[in-house]
Parts: sequence; structure tokens; C-alpha cells
Amino acid sequence: MVRPRFRTLTHRADVRVAVWGEDEYDLIGNAVAAAIAAALGTRRQSEGRRRIPIVPWPPDLASRLVRAVNEALFTLYARREAACGVVRTPRGAALLVGPIPPGSAPELEIKAATYHDLRPRRRGGRLAALITLDV
Repeated sequence: MVRPRFRTLTHRADVRVAVWGEDEYDLIGNAVAAAIAAALGTRRQSEGRRRIPIVPWPPDLASRLVRAVNEALFTLYARREAACGVVRTPRGAALLVGPIPPGSAPELEIKAATYHDLRPRRRGGRLAALITLDV
């Protein structure tokens, strides 16, 4: 059975997402996928054609999650490219991005990922985090 990567939770004003990953980069990549899926209203992924370095790369996991998701959201809204993954680089990480899938446009404007209740931790052998996306 495939373990879930993320799940959208009910919330009054914002979008909250529970995210899991086998390691730090898997967790961050799944957080980026969740934010892009929430914005596009789909789980379809574009094909990563180029890399965008995430700089600066913060020292702690919570800041890395927020930074990567916010960089992915900026790329979606400003450059019309969807992040489809995160890869480790010698200086930190980079987003894998590609064009928004044909016929797709953002359905939801997400302002930013926030630090609200963001406490990445290890649970059941996996990393887990609860991310709040400000809409």
C-alpha cells in the first residue's frame, strides 16, 4: 500500500495541509506538491524541465519548508510554471519546474505558506508537518 504524501484538512479561513515524507527532501517536495495542487485545484503534475535554486537555503527544517513552498508559489503566479519536485543541490535545494499543464490555471490564490502551528517532527518512522497556506 502506498503511504500518503499529503492530505488537505478543513480550516475556516486558510488551507491546512498535513504532509509526510521519508526524509527532509521528500517532506519538502510533498509540501510543494500539496501547495501547487491546492492552487491549481488538481494533483496533476507538470514535467520538471528546469531547476530553480532556492536561495538562501535556511538552516532549519521549518524555515526550509516555508521557503520552498513560497518559492514554488511565486514561480506559479509570477512565471506561470508549476513546481513538480525538489532536488538536493550542493548549496541546498532547487525546485524542478515546468509549464502549467495545458488547460490549467490557478483556481486559488495562495498568498504564502506560514509558520502557524508548523512543527515538523518524526512520526511512525516518517517526517510529518502541518502547513497552513494563507489564502
